[in-house]
Amino acid sequence: MTKKLRRFLALFLATAMTLTMLTACGDTGNDNDATEEEDNMEEVIDETVETESWLAAWGTSMQTVWSSDSIPGEATSGETVTIRQQIRPSVSGNELRFTLSNQYGSTDLVIDSMEIAMLLDPTSYEIDTDTSVAITYEGSTQITVPAGETIVTDAVEFGYSALDDIAVSMEISSMPSTITLHRASRCTNWIITGSHVSDNDWSGASTYAMWYFLAIMDVKADENSGSAIVCLGDSLTDGASITENSFTRYTDALMELMQEDLYLQYYSVINMGVGGTNFLGSSDNSTGLGRVTRDIINISGVKYCIVLMGVNDIGGATTDISADIIAGYETLVEQCHEAGITVIGCTITPFNGSSYYSELHEEIRLAVNEYIMSEDSAFDGYVDLASAVASESDSSKMDSSYVSNWNDYLHFNATGYGLLGSTIYDYLTMFI
Repeated sequence: MTKKLRRFLALFLATAMTLTMLTACGDTGNDNDATEEEDNMEEVIDETVETESWLAAWGTSMQTVWSSDSIPGEATSGETVTIRQQIRPSVSGNELRFTLSNQYGSTDLVIDSMEIAMLLDPTSYEIDTDTSVAITYEGSTQITVPAGETIVTDAVEFGYSALDDIAVSMEISSMPSTITLHRASRCTNWIITGSHVSDNDWSGASTYAMWYFLAIMDVKADENSGSAIVCLGDSLTDGASITENSFTRYTDALMELMQEDLYLQYYSVINMGVGGTNFLGSSDNSTGLGRVTRDIINISGVKYCIVLMGVNDIGGATTDISADIIAGYETLVEQCHEAGITVIGCTITPFNGSSYYSELHEEIRLAVNEYIMSEDSAFDGYVDLASAVASESDSSKMDSSYVSNWNDYLHFNATGYGLLGSTIYDYLTMFI
């Protein structure tokens, strides 16, 4: 069956279901038929329950602290603190669980209580307290994450829609000596001394743009759900330069477009971008190759990976490293294929005008992009982002209308990131 036909069938089935519901509202006059239909529906429900599994709905790549100056003072005060973090899952759900990470901590993380609730506004710490639900681990409201480890919480019922803003509040009495976090949440989070998990008494709270300890949110899925699409990358995926709480990373644009698509709205998008990192290298979990297992293969329900990475390697190169980057791509694809994951490569976007640019670096970029788009490429497909954003008069330079407010000709503004997202979406409509 072709991809176009599958998308047509998805639309057809959605229309048919609507007509069936409308018909069911009328009186057919045949109670036996109605009873038989109810029995059949119960069988379908039973089969669905039996085949339910987990699907990542939100996630971020965990890091260690670069500088203690980036950590709010409350986190290192030694006092009990409450942190409230906002997340925006890419698919809807009714039952969820969290992966909590203390990967880089040399002492235990002790969370005395943890709750989730609907956030009233992304720019404010206020929650709808009527929606608050406690999160537990092995039945206990006190959650200990041992040093150097991650844990998966118990499942909890909590209904929400895709792209809703959800608040995750943690009261922490024992902060690890080294904090595990994602350094650039691109949204406001809050921290305050004392116990404030269940309330809105947060006057005087400090704000920060990091995610503490919160790695993944999974939702319960069934056989009709889509798969997770992991977006592996550097700052261009992480959304460097965007306005806080604007939700204009390329993955945000992609999520919004997919939610408008009857066929793709059940596929989740997981942003695994880490700003300032290289693709090559596997000695730790900051490089692209070093994160393959944790940030791609181990993600619940992952079926696809989109790779936009390599520009930082090129920017720091003193010799031609195109063959090294290509070999790295092939290693990543081989590892993903062994796990049944399809990998889509993205061409490296132009950077003439930035500090990264030189004739050598441009030659490397062009050689790598030629490989990505060639028949010899290990990738299962590719998206030519470089051509999408390039200036018509100079393909080594991005169009000025897409340049970030830093004016660095490396990162994008909201329009540029939006174009990346829509270009990838257009490709996925034909690929998935």
